[in-house]
Amino acid sequence: MEIYYFFFALSSDGTQVGLKLGIGLYDLDIKLIPISIDKIGLRDKTLDDVVLEILHQGQKELSIQKTYSIKDATLIRDYDKPGYGVITQNEKMAIRQLAQSEGILLDPVYSGRAFYGMIDHLQNNKIEKNSNVLFWHTGGLPATFYYAEELKD
Repeated sequence: MEIYYFFFALSSDGTQVGLKLGIGLYDLDIKLIPISIDKIGLRDKTLDDVVLEILHQGQKELSIQKTYSIKDATLIRDYDKPGYGVITQNEKMAIRQLAQSEGILLDPVYSGRAFYGMIDHLQNNKIEKNSNVLFWHTGGLPATFYYAEELKD
C-alpha cells in the first residue's frame, strides 16, 4: 500500500527530521503532517528553523540530493494553542472515538492531539480525498492515568 500522508505528534525536532531524511534517502513520495502539541520555540529560533538546520546537516551527511526548504520543516500549529498538556474537548473526542471504534487508547497529550488534528484534516478536506493515510501512535499511555480526572467527562 502506498502512503500519501503520514500524521504524527511532534514536540521536538528529532522525529520530524528522522522521518524527513529517511523519506529523502529512499526517495519516497510521502507528505509528513507533524502536528505540534506545544507552542515552545528554542531560544531565539522557531522549532521550524531548528528542524531546517538539522535537515541540512543530515542532507550533507547522508548525501541526499533533495534540497530542503522551510516548507519541509514546517509544523502544523493549528492545534497547539491550548499549550502542552492542556486537554480540550477536541482531544477528549478523538480519544473516545478511537477507543470506541477500534479499541485503541491514545494519550491525551501527544497522540490524542495529533489524532484530533488528523480527524480535522480528513473532515475538512485538508488532504486529498481517498488518499492512504498513516497515523503514527507514538505512545504516552502513562499520561492517561495522570489526566484520568479530566478525561472522565
